[in-house]
Amino acid sequence: MNRLKRLVEGWIDAEPGRNARKLADAAGVSRTTVYSLLARTGQSRRMVERATLEALAAGMGVHPNLLIEAARDDAGYWTDETGPAANPRIRALQTALDDLTDAEAEEVAEVAEVVLRRVLARRAAAGQLPLGGVPEQRHRNTARPAGEPAAG
Repeated sequence: MNRLKRLVEGWIDAEPGRNARKLADAAGVSRTTVYSLLARTGQSRRMVERATLEALAAGMGVHPNLLIEAARDDAGYWTDETGPAANPRIRALQTALDDLTDAEAEEVAEVAEVVLRRVLARRAAAGQLPLGGVPEQRHRNTARPAGEPAAG
């Protein structure tokens, strides 16, 4: 835990002369905000406001999703079963999806499913089909009769 705190401390420690005051100034947030992040303990489960995380990220010169993901992890938004992906690119995608409207997320899901079906079809052709096979294509508000093959 305390990933956010470690990221802020890491930024401060990365170069001589950096401190909480300089980060607060660079981010345009109060010094109290930065000091409170540095004083967080493992019991702190409160989510830091998104605007604060975005400002800190700008001040630190990092992508906001890095701090947002760390704050979500610290606040207990992930469970052991559905924790963040190990791959940083996948974690960034998971975090970015939260910024989308429902319609935008649906559009991304449709594209992802097409690509996933293509990849899994290639694996199946090579005899490397994962357990569960190729997922059925989703249909919006339409039911496919039993036994009818999925379009693809």
